[in-house]
Amino acid sequence: MLRTLLDLGNEHVLRPFDLELVRRSRVPAQVDEAQQAKRVAFFHPPKCGGTSVRKWLASALGRPAGLDPVAAEAAAHNLGVAAASEREAILAYFIERQDTRLICGHFAYSRRAFAGHEGAFDLITILRNPLSRVLSRFYFAGGRPGHFPVEGELTDWLETEHARAAARVFTTMFVGDIGLMKRIAYGADKAEVRTAAMQAVDNLRRFTIVGTLEQLDGFERAIRQRYDIRSRMGHARSNPAYPRFAEQPAAVQERLRELCREDMMIYEAFAGRAPPAA
Repeated sequence: MLRTLLDLGNEHVLRPFDLELVRRSRVPAQVDEAQQAKRVAFFHPPKCGGTSVRKWLASALGRPAGLDPVAAEAAAHNLGVAAASEREAILAYFIERQDTRLICGHFAYSRRAFAGHEGAFDLITILRNPLSRVLSRFYFAGGRPGHFPVEGELTDWLETEHARAAARVFTTMFVGDIGLMKRIAYGADKAEVRTAAMQAVDNLRRFTIVGTLEQLDGFERAIRQRYDIRSRMGHARSNPAYPRFAEQPAAVQERLRELCREDMMIYEAFAGRAPPAA
């Protein structure tokens, strides 16, 4: 079963939904029959406020098919398979299940998993300034049960492969190609990582809604209008107080900019396009 799922499909991509039409339309918010039939896949990059989004979508659209990242990591280890391949197979399984209206989780977008189902799904995600996201990853994870731990001082951690991987989350998550995703994680050169980031931008432009944590009101408004959701999105979590980017030493700021170069390019491609806050 796992091998069958991993061998799915070709390299098709979704047709884009013009978010600008959502912003400019004067037609009262309503969901037609075709839109009601649309299934939703919410891709949840770590440390981008996605827990609040997931809970809100679940309350409006029904219980999601989700992913427990700690359990998935353990299962991949027990089976002796790559975690990325396992997650792609789980995503493909949920896509094939016609009774699943909402898919949520720390899945990487996969073109071949969606092959043949491009028109059936709305794809949604939320991004965050990578400089803030990486700092949040470091300070939030330390000593927290159920999360992958981070140990040591920030300056030491920023020199590790774990920090490099944390700084390339958007690049690996949205490149759409599991093989390229693995190469990025295990020693791709700068040119290949840059190409992967540009490919991620191209894939995200085909998403239905791409929001940012820094413009959360506009992201929420676009979802409420598209799905005629009357409730408001709450805030499920908050990080402990920690030194933000502007408060970090100059050497730390420079290292963060270096690590986050590709993810920052992806973020900046969408940060200015989000609907403005009311």
